[in-house]
Amino acid sequence: MTATLLEELLGRLSDLPQEQLTQVQAMVSAQTAERPWFPSPGPQTDAYFSDADLLLYGGQGGGGKTDLLVGLALCEHQRTLVLRPQYTDLGNIIERLVKVAGTRQGLNRAPPPKFDTADGRRVNFGAASTIEQAETWQGNPHDLIAFDEACQFREDVVQFLMGWNRAADDDLDAASRQRTRVVFASNPPMGADGEWIIRWFAPWLDPAHLNPAKPGELRWYITNQHGEQVEVDGPEVIVDDGREFRPRSRTYIPASLDDNPFLRDTDYRATLDALPEPMRSAIRDGNFMAAREDDAMQVIPTDWVTQAFDRWREWQTVEHHKRPDVAVPMSSLGCDVARGGRDSTVLAPRWGSYIGELTVVPGRDTPDGPSVAALCAAKLRDGAVVGVDSIGVGADAETSLRNAGLPFEAMNGAERSHGATRDNSYTFQTRRSEMWWMLREALDPVNGVKVALPPDNALQADLTAPLWEVRPGERPKIYVEAKKDMMKRLGRSPDRGDAVVYAWNAGGLDMGKIAGGRHQKTRHTPAAVTDYDPFQY
Repeated sequence: MTATLLEELLGRLSDLPQEQLTQVQAMVSAQTAERPWFPSPGPQTDAYFSDADLLLYGGQGGGGKTDLLVGLALCEHQRTLVLRPQYTDLGNIIERLVKVAGTRQGLNRAPPPKFDTADGRRVNFGAASTIEQAETWQGNPHDLIAFDEACQFREDVVQFLMGWNRAADDDLDAASRQRTRVVFASNPPMGADGEWIIRWFAPWLDPAHLNPAKPGELRWYITNQHGEQVEVDGPEVIVDDGREFRPRSRTYIPASLDDNPFLRDTDYRATLDALPEPMRSAIRDGNFMAAREDDAMQVIPTDWVTQAFDRWREWQTVEHHKRPDVAVPMSSLGCDVARGGRDSTVLAPRWGSYIGELTVVPGRDTPDGPSVAALCAAKLRDGAVVGVDSIGVGADAETSLRNAGLPFEAMNGAERSHGATRDNSYTFQTRRSEMWWMLREALDPVNGVKVALPPDNALQADLTAPLWEVRPGERPKIYVEAKKDMMKRLGRSPDRGDAVVYAWNAGGLDMGKIAGGRHQKTRHTPAAVTDYDPFQY
């Protein structure tokens, strides 16, 4: 590899006199004799020397992703953790590292595998498909954490492991300290499980992003006290509600087969050409949006949510006094109570078919029922009813709402449903199934309800996550995935989505024209409110 790259370098210097070329060759050889690896010219070199704290490198198949991780581990970092979701997937990258290093001495395959270099570097290899597996690395600092095929990881696993991205020599001054970084090497996701990486790197990957970024351009982000990733203007410390947040930079550098001198002239291109769509566009072309397809059994299609976001944005353009959250009484307030850990308590206010901006509060700030009730009381208006999760920790909140004399409706997702679908063809296995289906039917464009939802990537992820199935019986029943099963599959609680579902189903919204069931009209949401259109004036 060294010889190939040196020849390419010398080719670029071909205009120099031969004597100077010989001097350059001798100088480079002397300086690099001990290095086992060099990045290929182009994107791989850009990625190798990038200043980003979080780097996404990849896109096309064959772009040299694995080699970048190996090179950084052997040449730039002291303690590296290379991860795949499964241990069985580690074999290729271990063997590639051994080949580049030129020796098997220092390799210990006893789980978890590790490789110690002659100059004192250590490369650990691990697998983490769950938080429980990730916890085996808790307390072990690594200055490089490398996620190979990053889109195959769960978001919560990645977030947890990143907490241990620090140098072992952090007691040294900044100039002497080992640099730290996280590298995501990945092809585009082939399903919804990898959606998080598009959200994290939206300025580079999502063509609909309002402020797109160029490849290699640094952007700065913090994770605020609500657990939300927020882009900020630069590296300066952000103070929010008395707390300091230090931004970390991130970027995306696309890699292509043409940039890999070892594969670009092989038959691998034909292999990529033969892939079926949308895999071909994703892997061959590096298109992160190509395989962004909904699951066939997804309760709420992504496009319906996007349309509701667009309606919400449109309603922000009308005169202030015509906006539904000003012109009509509040209908309901959905409340999903945090279950601890990284969960949040979320409030979703509703005015007819308009959902206002969500209130998201870390679970640590609402540790009990009275604190949840106080939060609801501060947001309630116009005698609206609180639709509150009444299972588990929500039961304490329900009791506190009752004691405070606040109107509420207990949203017990486990109880028996008495509703039916709009066409009366199906009933529901549980009340939770019914509530989610009512929101689905309201969002369905053919029903003309014109629901407006506040644009929020996390809300979109929540609303499009649940799956459904039909369970047989005398009358078939729709069953929407249980919350605990969703949390196990996704690694997170759909707090925002549940709050919107509760808001939609509480307060007696007139669902007569879109669904059967027990939904009745009340004084809170007369038809005039449900059908309110700010553009009619």
